[in-house]
Amino acid sequence: MISLIKKDFKLSFKINLFVIIYALFISAVGVYLNEPLVSNLLYAVSIVVLTFATVIFTNGYDDKNKSEIILNSLPLDRRNIVRSKYIILIFYTLMYGLVTILFTKVLIRLNVVDGGGSVSLQSIIAAVNIVLLFYTIYYPFYFKLGEGLRSFNAILWVFVMLGPTMLGRGMAALYKRGLLDRLMNVDLDKINFYLLGIVLVLYYISLQISKRIYGKREF
Repeated sequence: MISLIKKDFKLSFKINLFVIIYALFISAVGVYLNEPLVSNLLYAVSIVVLTFATVIFTNGYDDKNKSEIILNSLPLDRRNIVRSKYIILIFYTLMYGLVTILFTKVLIRLNVVDGGGSVSLQSIIAAVNIVLLFYTIYYPFYFKLGEGLRSFNAILWVFVMLGPTMLGRGMAALYKRGLLDRLMNVDLDKINFYLLGIVLVLYYISLQISKRIYGKREF
């Protein structure tokens, strides 16, 4: 299983440079803004974009090169193939969380931009919640259909690229209606933390379902 995780990790270095620059630009905007709620949300979005883009690329690479057929021709436990995907997803999210922390701290230290603070733990937890909740639903279908999700992945890629713009418009609309101020008065940190516990349980259940599905799949 460790070798499978290493395989995906090495593939992550081939991710499109534009995506990295785009995501880090979102983080830079978060540092520039002097609004903690919006800044933390942008930090979380930056981590989510990087994670989604990496997973889409690595899974797409496997589908394109028929990696699953090759892996299943080897004496490997199919459950480990599934586990490796679930584990590397968490690793990607935390790794990109660390990257955004370092990036924003460098911007602040060099006085490149003035405004908000660096990435907070809550931003990383929010990103973990979003990523794990999505793939809790996605992965059972992925291990059932494989290449059958190629069209969906293409749509997901477009959404990942356009998502920050759509989010910005949504935040602007909330601000105009005065709803953003009300949202700031809600204890989002506590909600975020409780949600993490629920998401981790659902993610574990999804892992068990995916192992069963993939174990019965024919190649």
